[in-house]
Amino acid sequence: MNKLSTITYLVVLSVVFNVSTAQAEDKDKPGACGADVERLCKGVQPGGGRIAMCMKQHESELSPGCREAIAGAKRQIEEFAEACKPDAEKLCKGVQPGQGRVARCLTEHKGELSAGCREKIVQAESRHPCMKDVKTFCKGVQPGEGRIAQCMKSHEAELSAECKAHHMQEHGSENK
Repeated sequence: MNKLSTITYLVVLSVVFNVSTAQAEDKDKPGACGADVERLCKGVQPGGGRIAMCMKQHESELSPGCREAIAGAKRQIEEFAEACKPDAEKLCKGVQPGQGRVARCLTEHKGELSAGCREKIVQAESRHPCMKDVKTFCKGVQPGEGRIAQCMKSHEAELSAECKAHHMQEHGSENK
């Protein structure tokens, strides 16, 4: 059980860290890590946690704003892991960790989750302006290797104004 707890924590940590690092575009600190990703990980292909690994390798070179955004994300991860660890052990014990499978399992069992875990998932989902669009357009798409990003790109014209604005803020006009 202890091994599962550690694995669950690491999976949640990597999922949230991947999202946080890739976007780290906290509404209060726009672009907190965007410039660092561009500067330190320019040639890295998104997906599979590659951006997060690159950022981790360059941790000592990160800007103060990005470090602060990542520290905040780590606090959120710890709160999430604490709130959801028992639920993951109970509801997702047969799920192989990696590529967000445990987090997805928890989301799929939202009705069975403890109140604390359900609240953390709702909070995490509500933070990202593209989450509703991902659920609408890419529901059956397996995460990893840039598949979600590719799906979102194929639905670019249909995305919500909030998601389009977030994308422009994060990537500028380079992807138009």
